[in-house]
Amino acid sequence: MGYLKTMQGAVLAALVACWPAVAFAATGCEPRYPTPAATQGMFDMAVRLERALDALEVHDTALLARGGQDLSRYGLEHSHLAIATRGAEGTWRVVHLLNRCRTAQSGLYREGLANFVGESALRSDVRVGVFDAALSRRLHQSLLPPASRALSLHEPRYSMVAYPFGTEYQNSNQWVLEVVADAAMDPGPGAATDREMVQQWLRREGYAPSRLHLKLHERIGARLFRKHVATTDHPARERIGGNYSVVTVESVFDFLKERSLLERDFSVPHQPVSPATLESAP
Repeated sequence: MGYLKTMQGAVLAALVACWPAVAFAATGCEPRYPTPAATQGMFDMAVRLERALDALEVHDTALLARGGQDLSRYGLEHSHLAIATRGAEGTWRVVHLLNRCRTAQSGLYREGLANFVGESALRSDVRVGVFDAALSRRLHQSLLPPASRALSLHEPRYSMVAYPFGTEYQNSNQWVLEVVADAAMDPGPGAATDREMVQQWLRREGYAPSRLHLKLHERIGARLFRKHVATTDHPARERIGGNYSVVTVESVFDFLKERSLLERDFSVPHQPVSPATLESAP
């Protein structure tokens, strides 16, 4: 069971349809297989999400947020952002940045709703943001293959706690925020933008990242043992105090709502599943 890495050159490809049935162990890339009940729960959530997106009618893009990393100690329920786009045939696909197997690299992927919700559908809802109509149109255009604008804003060097106003690294939520900001800037057809320009615009418009505190032993562990976590791009005061500015789901939703770039947001609830159904075989 494998997957196709996407966004190589100027092409967005789809992941193989069977991927939702496979997850990866937390400590590496050894595959494990959810039980049939857990898999059914994932697809049930995908169906409910699709119906909610279909009801948007005139909007062909939406902001999605799901669970993933456990951020409950920071009071955060959702950890991962993506943008859903509706194709000419009416099918919804999700475009997002993923860091597979906790490496120091990321890739951009276009895949189905079941792939996106994954096993998080068994534990948390999916939050949906409805973009302003004009922004929705520009985003849809920018994400259509070959999606050159979205590609230009992708930095493959990954850090889970990438500094929001730096270009050395990038995390999943940061890429989504920068793509949305680029469309909100509306520089015009053919106008060039880059990550630095987009981040300058975010500063001017008052984007406020979340502050996540990492304890000393967590910072040391990240430097020594975790390729997907780097803090060297943060200002010295953050590295010393351990209070890191990070792009989170909540900070993005708050910023877009304050600027009236979201018309509204709502949640597609999950259906709780008993712990026994989450057990999976290696």
